[in-house]
Amino acid sequence: MVAKYLEPSKFGILANAMAIGAIMRPIVSMGSDQVVTRRFIHEDKRAGLYWTMFCTRIVLGLAACIAVFFCLYSGLVKLSDETESWVIIITTLPLIFSGFELSTLLLRADLLNKYGVIAINIVLLFVSAAKILLIYLGMDILWFAAMNSCNAILAGIVTFLVSRRLGLVPTFVLPSKEIFRGVIQECWPLIISSLSVVLYMNVDCLMLRTMDSASEAGIYAVAARLSMVWYFLPVALGASFLPWLTKIYHDNPDRYRGALQRYFEINALLSYACVLVAFFTFPILINLLFGPKYHESLVVFQAHIFGVIFVFMGTARAQHLNLTKMHVFNMASTLLGLLINVGLNLYLIPLYSSFGAAISTVISFSVSAYLSSFLFPQLSNIAMLQTTSWLTSPFKSYLILKELISSR
Repeated sequence: MVAKYLEPSKFGILANAMAIGAIMRPIVSMGSDQVVTRRFIHEDKRAGLYWTMFCTRIVLGLAACIAVFFCLYSGLVKLSDETESWVIIITTLPLIFSGFELSTLLLRADLLNKYGVIAINIVLLFVSAAKILLIYLGMDILWFAAMNSCNAILAGIVTFLVSRRLGLVPTFVLPSKEIFRGVIQECWPLIISSLSVVLYMNVDCLMLRTMDSASEAGIYAVAARLSMVWYFLPVALGASFLPWLTKIYHDNPDRYRGALQRYFEINALLSYACVLVAFFTFPILINLLFGPKYHESLVVFQAHIFGVIFVFMGTARAQHLNLTKMHVFNMASTLLGLLINVGLNLYLIPLYSSFGAAISTVISFSVSAYLSSFLFPQLSNIAMLQTTSWLTSPFKSYLILKELISSR
């Protein structure tokens, strides 16, 4: 609805700003979500870890916003007009409040994530209603950037309040240098890999804006967002299965490979289902919801959606790498995917514009999430698990779904 109202050119500006905000986020969080969640699961005394990371994220978020402001108004980055600069500044403001998002990790560690999801969805409902009102009043792009920021800020604060109500937020203690060093030592590969992930998920939009036009970036953004609608599923699945996999890994290592195989098969089966549903139904939604000005998004979406298969499998592999503390391989895989994505974009965007960017994304996802498993001997068993899961999951769908329903 917002995309249709703003039209491709202005929506491209908004999407470009959101891409910049997304790229800054792993720097602020230090890519530590998985590590912190795992520590919350195993450690009884959470106060030192929680408040150290809370304060760290607030400080880094403030520094990130100052850096963005400096780049925009020092002449380092040249944009079409001042409105686009303000859209970027407003969009990056939620980084200052990123410390509140730690409460989501507390809920996830205690298997109470459903309360956070409910709270976030309530915030999203109110913000969506506000956007409809803005469209009715004919407001400009700055208001929509502000609404996006309000959504991110309020979601973090409300999740914090829900966690506090459930008694999960520990009593305040001063941040600890020792805890900070420990997290940094374990997370530095994750910082690089997380940054690489968001870069090659958002670099397409940035490169289209630079090498082509804001309108082309808007067309691509619509297709990519419809494809990314499905990305929450592997993340939610991983959040639900991580405590279970962690327990089996530590308590019964002999059963771990079988559990990991089943987890991979569930991801493979769901990825097939998502692609089939989206490929045949979402093109209709593009025409109905966005109108003829976004007709070019149709073919872009039909290419981009195949990346979902690799997103599911890459998220599943990341859980194993997190448990086994093999973060360096995750970092190397995502860096490889980023380099391939940028290289392909430089070649394909001048030839095929947004469609070329979609092809680059799918290829880079396949390399980062799957083909890279064959490059490292330590991941050869994971490569086989991924391959067999893709090949066998359709034939075991009834058994997998039966076990999934009964276990949850």
